[in-house]
Amino acid sequence: MKSYILAIVLTMFLSALFAFQNINDVTVRFLIFEKVFPQGVWEVVLFSTGAAIMWFFSLFSVFEVRSKLKKEIKARDEKIEALEKEKKAIIDTLAHNSQTAASETVQEPESRESELSE
Repeated sequence: MKSYILAIVLTMFLSALFAFQNINDVTVRFLIFEKVFPQGVWEVVLFSTGAAIMWFFSLFSVFEVRSKLKKEIKARDEKIEALEKEKKAIIDTLAHNSQTAASETVQEPESRESELSE
């Protein structure tokens, strides 16, 4: 952020220097607008206006990138949720299978004992 502020200050200083060195008057005509400005001031105004317009349009690209990233995050969150559900189902199945195997192991010796006693 500090480098951004430094760049703005440097640009403002150079613009002021340019305006001071170009003090000849220029007539500016646009549609019905006609005004006489010093050349440096006019060019600084044009530069500043152009920079402001470009900044405004860059906001749209920031919002576009931001919405794209939000969609990606949402898709990844959904994938994570699906994988967590799958993991839980696998763990539940393994727990059920291990309980079933343990109960079968316990029942086998009892059935063998009853066979031996006959």
